[in-house]
Amino acid sequence: MITVSSWGIAGSVVGPGRIGRAWLGQSRGGAVDLAGAALANRLVGNEPGARCLETSGGLTLQVERSAMVAVAGAGAQVVVTHGPPVGWGSPVVLPAGAVLHVRRVHDGARAYLAVRGGVTRLDDSLHIGDDPGVPAATHPASPHARGHTVRVWPGPRLDWAAADAWQALLATTFTVVDTSRVGVRLDGPPIERAVHRELPSEGMVEGAVQLPPDGRPVVMLADHPTTGGYPVIAMVDPAAMAVVAQAAVGEPLRFVAAG
Repeated sequence: MITVSSWGIAGSVVGPGRIGRAWLGQSRGGAVDLAGAALANRLVGNEPGARCLETSGGLTLQVERSAMVAVAGAGAQVVVTHGPPVGWGSPVVLPAGAVLHVRRVHDGARAYLAVRGGVTRLDDSLHIGDDPGVPAATHPASPHARGHTVRVWPGPRLDWAAADAWQALLATTFTVVDTSRVGVRLDGPPIERAVHRELPSEGMVEGAVQLPPDGRPVVMLADHPTTGGYPVIAMVDPAAMAVVAQAAVGEPLRFVAAG
């Protein structure tokens, strides 16, 4: 068992989410940065979709028996008492009684802590699953340069924006002003709309770039609403979603055409 004394900022147990259930009114949910969660799991020998911990800082837990852990996703300041240090991208065995603190997340917005065997939440305790029977990584992972460029495709409602909106979208360096599991809000020179009337709510998907009345785009993430009334002028290429998922407040974000 693992005891969680503080969930910190946006701390939760996550998996791959509910893929293919939007028709039932459910967004995918799960890990916002699927690639980061999958890497943490692979480091400790889990399946990529095993349940792990997502945090934006402040997570504190104590292991009641020895457990192998690994941190991936965003960089994190991890402090361990009564146990060995835990760095990014390397599996480490914590002895019984060790306390792990994720104090601050940097170089991104979300860090992932995987435990060998996966975890299941029981109130403020975590149950560790069966050993996967697969060797853990023997070498540390190499962090990839995340960058701030996001590949996008034209959206289904691009015609609701001004004639030069696509060029303006690609020419602007936006700033992230808010990020949550729902989406990322951007700031920059407004993208003009050509149609100003209300749009009836339509189905919404992860990666949709909506254009609110103020002209500043919002990009949908894992917990997005299943319908929305702002025109979708662009779609993030699925392979670029990790860039958006890890875009922290204050960072620049720039779109480039995918095709």
